Amino acid sequence: MRLALDTNAYRALEGGDRQLAGQMRSAEAIGLPIVVLGELWFGFMNGSKLRRNTEILERFLASPRVQILQLDEQTTHLFGEIATLLRRSGVAIQQNDMWIAALCKQYGFALATRDGGFQHVLGLDVVEVSTP
Repeated sequence: MRLALDTNAYRALEGGDRQLAGQMRSAEAIGLPIVVLGELWFGFMNGSKLRRNTEILERFLASPRVQILQLDEQTTHLFGEIATLLRRSGVAIQQNDMWIAALCKQYGFALATRDGGFQHVLGLDVVEVSTP
């Protein structure tokens, strides 16, 4: 399985979530959507541990198994499709989450998350991360 991390899953992993760490060890590849990377930097820059969090993130990104999932024209098409289907079904999720879902679908990654909104995205494989 190819496993991507949502922002809350990355935080769970850094917080010592053993179950998620085990799933990541067995994953053939680990994805980090570029949108998640932006959310992480926002959190780091508004927190009190910027240097520590930066070092941890840099080590994480240096792994040859980690791939940053980048946006391109195909992503925009998937975003539009996801947003339209959710709107038609009356489901509202954050726009960043629709971009994350589009990236995971585009690159063929399951998404590890604590956010139940992703369950409404058709064709997205969601791996639930337990809440602490």
